[in-house]
Amino acid sequence: MIKFFQKLKAKKGFTLVELIVVIAIIGVLAAILIPTMLGYVTNSRVTSADSTAAGIEDTIDVFLTAADTAGYGALQSQTAITRIAGDVTGAGAWSITNSSTGAFKSQPGGIGWSGAGTGSANQTKANVTNAEDLLAIELGNKFPDMSTGTFVAYIVAGDCTCVMYTADANANAQLSDIESNVAANGKWSSLTFSWDNTTAGVDSTGHIVGTSPKVNLG
Repeated sequence: MIKFFQKLKAKKGFTLVELIVVIAIIGVLAAILIPTMLGYVTNSRVTSADSTAAGIEDTIDVFLTAADTAGYGALQSQTAITRIAGDVTGAGAWSITNSSTGAFKSQPGGIGWSGAGTGSANQTKANVTNAEDLLAIELGNKFPDMSTGTFVAYIVAGDCTCVMYTADANANAQLSDIESNVAANGKWSSLTFSWDNTTAGVDSTGHIVGTSPKVNLG
């Protein structure tokens, strides 16, 4: 027994062979786990972006339904197509642009569409007569904690037909890749797309883009 403890005491560390074996094992594990973890993080970000895009679509649809009831909704023609884009300018604060005010009705002496507007969470709607301002307030209330992001939505005959969203940067250019999949009728030309040729929701420049309806990898 004494000799056993003497041997343990004499052994002060790992041998070179043992160290090489441990390093090799760590290298193999890293080669297996790192790509898996990176893929998991990417897929989680895409799922979150898709959820946000769907939330934006729902918010716009509810807003347009209320607007139609109040008399300043979208024209019901299938050729009444508009592109609405929005940027988050601060926590719960949105800036909205509307490409076609002619696709909407206006209340005589009341609420109308001007082509642009801003609004934020918990802002009062009293005496607000600009429809884009009201939409920005609604989006702020839906996403009060969002501090960065950009979306593009298409509206046809009062229906929000497709939305694309990214949290990567406040620039509509980040969405140009997937927006090329929008047909002339304001809807997705296909529910499949090349994306980055590897992962649905990651565009050719590496940006995470959420879509609603979901556009899969073609």
